[in-house]
Amino acid sequence: MDVKAHEILRRAIPLGLANMSVALMPLIDSVMLGQHDVFSMASGGLAMQIYLILFMLGEGIVFGFGPIYGRYMDADDRRKMASSKLAVYFLLAAFAIIAFLILLMGPDILLSLQQSPRLIDESREYLVLLGLSILPNLLFIHYWEMLAFHDKGKLVVIGATIQLVTNIALNYILIYGKFGAPELGLLGAGIGTFIGSLVGAGVLLLYVHMYTNSPKIHALSDILSFRTSLMPHINEVLKLGLPIGLSIISTVAFLSASVFLMGWYSEEPLAAHIAVLQINEVIVVFILGFNEYCAIHVSSNIGTATSRSLRAFLLKVTATSFGFITLMLVVMYALRFQIYALFLGPATEITQPIYGYMDDFLSFSFPFLLVDAFLLLITGILRGCEITSWPLILNLIGFWVFGFFSQMLLISYYPTAPIVVWIGMQIGFLATAIGVSAYFIKCSASFSGSLRSI
Repeated sequence: MDVKAHEILRRAIPLGLANMSVALMPLIDSVMLGQHDVFSMASGGLAMQIYLILFMLGEGIVFGFGPIYGRYMDADDRRKMASSKLAVYFLLAAFAIIAFLILLMGPDILLSLQQSPRLIDESREYLVLLGLSILPNLLFIHYWEMLAFHDKGKLVVIGATIQLVTNIALNYILIYGKFGAPELGLLGAGIGTFIGSLVGAGVLLLYVHMYTNSPKIHALSDILSFRTSLMPHINEVLKLGLPIGLSIISTVAFLSASVFLMGWYSEEPLAAHIAVLQINEVIVVFILGFNEYCAIHVSSNIGTATSRSLRAFLLKVTATSFGFITLMLVVMYALRFQIYALFLGPATEITQPIYGYMDDFLSFSFPFLLVDAFLLLITGILRGCEITSWPLILNLIGFWVFGFFSQMLLISYYPTAPIVVWIGMQIGFLATAIGVSAYFIKCSASFSGSLRSI
């Protein structure tokens, strides 16, 4: 379990960059559509909300597979490594079919939520293409985890860059009708997303095949012995993965609720709130690379893990990541006005109040990003130990009992101070971090290298 600081950074930073590339794809779609047609951007934004909920659940399946693969990798059980891979492919294929059918019903879902029929009609073909993109996008994440397990982080960054560049190039050609292509608007963005996801998954699959010693799947024999060979792995992945997916959804829903609460104030703080949330999201998505690294490192060394080694690893990875993240936050804070200008343009008499709110929100939230980082590190270690249900429970309690209740209470007492929405939000993150930390201390005290001992 002992690890050097440079190794932590070498393996975590590529995963953070890959996470950022995935987060940037829908953001770039929105920006490019907004430059083409605001109506198409709004229509695509509606469709993307359904896609993101389904995609987050699928991410849970992918992340639930990692600790199982790491455990078999640590034991050098190549047969079970291979059969567990086949099991997750079966699960992802089944999930993708269900998600595709749900996205086909997307227009009816949006109509039931009283959304604009004109916007919904515009999104129909885009929803189909998003449905087709679910499986390759999830496989893209699965393949980058496989590469990370085999210490091929640089290849992850190359694959993520190829996917992002492909998506941007196709968006430019198909949204705006460049180089003789038809001007397709939202449909062009959907085609770009679908083809980009296929290219990204294909490149990483090639890298997995060429540059790792991950065992090949014995598909025929495993399928013939489905019940005895695959079902145990499927059950394990679902047991670990569903709580992870639900935790991601809970966190995103908590942040989305803050947008609605900020809407009770004027338009200026709402615009500033959304912008600062997006800035923080980019940082947190990068920090997720350290979360994934923790899960990968712990699961692939689970046979030799002890209570002392887990706590020592947490201390080491916290010190290393905090040093890097703090430097990143200091640089971003120094450049904050340039960052604001990306959203608002130069400060004018009209935008100056929004600049002020953004500065208040960003200055208050930045120190708490270290709390978010610590929470992600602990949940990553627990995931590596195949513990995901309790972090979900503590997530729900921390965010929705402490965080959301605090926001509602503070708003009632301070109806003219928008900053209280951020105060309540950070109370939720702090409460969740304290709860998960207490659970980690409790369960790691009884850890003796066996998952059954926790």
